[in-house]
Amino acid sequence: AIIIFSLPVMAVAKTATIKTPLGDIEIDLLEEDAPKTVANFLRYIEANRYENAFMHRSVSDFIIQGGGFTFTDGTVAGVEGFGTVENEFKVSNTRGTVAMAKLGGDPDSASSQWFINLGDNSGNLDGQNGGFTVFGRVTGNGMAVADAIAALDTINAQGAFTDLPVINYSSGPIAEENLVMTD
Repeated sequence: AIIIFSLPVMAVAKTATIKTPLGDIEIDLLEEDAPKTVANFLRYIEANRYENAFMHRSVSDFIIQGGGFTFTDGTVAGVEGFGTVENEFKVSNTRGTVAMAKLGGDPDSASSQWFINLGDNSGNLDGQNGGFTVFGRVTGNGMAVADAIAALDTINAQGAFTDLPVINYSSGPIAEENLVMTD
């Protein structure tokens, strides 16, 4: 007689940690729900494209956003892209989820920029532009860190930086220590 054993499959969860001056944000990556998006995010990490990146947008009770820009030696530059990733909307944009930003009117335009939902944004983001692809969930005390970033003062530095969160900034040129740098 042949006996076939069925062994349980061990789930291996991938996580990413975003280090900020206000603490670390750990994210469980949702590979089963958004495999292409997770692979895209990991590609940016593995290629060091997020090196010297900073949180460039903070909107109270809505989102904090990063992954779009770097700050090196006083110069802001866009994160070098790999192209876009196909929209994989499946998981609702509730508090503590991490999703990809994209261009209006183009569901498949996500590239490097991501955001953390500070509140339940499902009513707005789940039905807009094909839905915003959630690819991660903040764990541990990460939302306390996200909330601390959201509580920072914001300034209008024009262009993509109309809601720029700043640390101990009063006026003059912005320095690295004034930004919420991420690593």
